[in-house]
Amino acid sequence: MNLLIADGGSTKCGWVVADTCNGSALHRFTTEGINPFIRTREEISALLHDRLSPVAAQYALGRICFYGAGAAFDKIDLLRTELERATGCKEVEVYSDMEGAARATAGYGRGIVCILGTGSNSCLFEGGRIVQSVPALGYVLGDEGSGAVLGRTLVGDILKGVVPVGIRSAFAREYPDLTQAAILERTYRRPMPNRFLASFAPFLAAHLDDDYVYGLVLDCFTRFLRRNVAQYPDAPVWFVGSIAHFFARPLADALRRQLRELGGIVRSPMEGLIRFHSDGARYAAQGAATECRHEGETERPFRKITEEPSFYDALEQKSAGDILRCINREDSCVAEAVRRAMPQIETLATRLIERMKWGGRLFYMGAGTSGRLGVLDASEVPPTFGMPPTVVIGIIAGGDKALRTPVEGAEDDTEQGWRDLLAHDITPLDTVVGIAASGTTPYVVGAVAAARRFGCLTASVSSNPHSPLGETAEIAIETVVGPEVVTGSSRMKSGTAQKLVCNMITTTAMIALGRVRGNRMVNMQLSNKKLVDRGTRMIVDELGLPYDQAQRLLLLHGSVQKAIEAVRGE
Repeated sequence: MNLLIADGGSTKCGWVVADTCNGSALHRFTTEGINPFIRTREEISALLHDRLSPVAAQYALGRICFYGAGAAFDKIDLLRTELERATGCKEVEVYSDMEGAARATAGYGRGIVCILGTGSNSCLFEGGRIVQSVPALGYVLGDEGSGAVLGRTLVGDILKGVVPVGIRSAFAREYPDLTQAAILERTYRRPMPNRFLASFAPFLAAHLDDDYVYGLVLDCFTRFLRRNVAQYPDAPVWFVGSIAHFFARPLADALRRQLRELGGIVRSPMEGLIRFHSDGARYAAQGAATECRHEGETERPFRKITEEPSFYDALEQKSAGDILRCINREDSCVAEAVRRAMPQIETLATRLIERMKWGGRLFYMGAGTSGRLGVLDASEVPPTFGMPPTVVIGIIAGGDKALRTPVEGAEDDTEQGWRDLLAHDITPLDTVVGIAASGTTPYVVGAVAAARRFGCLTASVSSNPHSPLGETAEIAIETVVGPEVVTGSSRMKSGTAQKLVCNMITTTAMIALGRVRGNRMVNMQLSNKKLVDRGTRMIVDELGLPYDQAQRLLLLHGSVQKAIEAVRGE
């Protein structure tokens, strides 16, 4: 069946004739906007007849779904009637632009959906319908995070004199005729001031690397989330619109700071609407539409946030300082992502400590960067805490050779990880932690699955929510840090998060096992002069002995803890 889909705005309207059997677009075209609150019925009728009648004559339209601004109240009947007259199609449905955005993103699942364009709006979407909404209220009382409010904030700051000199000068060059009087005239005395204010959004986007501009945009988005998203229950948050698209980086940053999960950001809802209606047709044909809506989700390929495009472009054209600031800005979100995973990290640490007190060991399993980080953390336990190297063990796909040189195909073997564990005489008392930024590495998923069946405590450390690895492990630690500065380079933020988590796990375990006294590494290996000096000073501080005597005790007993226990008779 051929379906005509419209994504209508006040300025323009996009149309697609889609084959819902296979989800393909047969014909695309654009018309002027068809907002019935702006255009008269006669104007809409003439426009539709002129542009849609030829399309209807060429394609057999079985159904029309119109999504647009102004599609509300009595205007719905107006639009439905005029669409039917222009095309002869008897099955015409008219929905708001909010409904279109929600269907295009959340689909038949559950999500918070937001429109960020000239204005802003939001809703909670579930099972194919809007179940809760917060009023938008327009750019005077609401519309936080919109192009109009971003522009309003910028020109207000400029007129108040609080904008840095560099940005103020750039604004003056970009808009040489825009005096204070002209701004006030356009804002308060001419029609559609929201469009005028939103016209400054491209200027902000062009200067987004400036700290003032980034902070302005981030603050506006944070206010949007607090006033328009905080009222909804926890669910992935989707964004649609040009403002969301062009300011994706601070938008994702604001979302992370509000402890919300990003569902995705799309500029236009059209492709999602084609998919929504095509999926719906297929589910109906299979007799599964009711089941799909009841479950609240559709079967879609696993989405890797770690592989999504970077929020930064043209990196090779930036100065070294600009690149460093981009990296630093993204790195600042890592600690927060780890903090959100603290309940799972605490659960793992608590249960790991119980097992280690009975002789259980900790195994890290990983490939590539993730494998190297696991081996690194394991290798630091003996010198730091004086534990045997057989207590915390890092295993990397491809063996020790892979620490320096990639071993082709090693991570794709789903059975080799378990064989590597068996080589260490693994027991059900041991704990296996799989590390994979994507959460999909076959070597790691296979090892964790087999270890769990064997009776081991299993956990995962990944940067994608609901990954195959997370679903396989008993405890899923998910540090969702978002796209990397260099697309797909999970050695960056994802790797940093993995390093933090591994440090926390082993440090907490070693403290609980008595390998730290106060806050000092009293069981560290005395492998060089620096560490002998450090240990000697610990004994001096603890016992008040002369330096030389403390050093003799340290070298005699081999560790700070044993030296202190010997003197105190502990």
